[in-house]
Amino acid sequence: ASRLVPWEGSRSSTSGDYLVCITDPRPKSTELRTALKRLSGALTADTLKKCLVINSDTPGENRRFLKKSFGGEDTNNIRILCDEKLDWMREYTALGEKRYSITMFVLREGRVEKLAREVEAELLPQIVQNAIKSLN
Repeated sequence: ASRLVPWEGSRSSTSGDYLVCITDPRPKSTELRTALKRLSGALTADTLKKCLVINSDTPGENRRFLKKSFGGEDTNNIRILCDEKLDWMREYTALGEKRYSITMFVLREGRVEKLAREVEAELLPQIVQNAIKSLN
């Protein structure tokens, strides 16, 4: 049984279509917030639109972070979904017994194409860029 990503159905699934998921189960993760600022500076707007962040913060917390960190206009390029109960992260093995860190997935055609666990904030932009390059 293939796992479906709930938001993937709205896009046509051409072979070049991919989604970069960045997850962090820690509430108000300073490391994730640092990583998002670095990512925003390092990636093009088109690449950022293919990125999706999933964290355990509330929607209000995420809005405050985006507004405070990026003002108004950049917030459209960084999409954050909430997984307060960590169900999605557990399902996609972003959580381990002792693993509470940033995980990056590249999803394409309904499956995990690339996976990097325990990613450090400073390395996230490079890891995302390398993963995207390797898809082509």
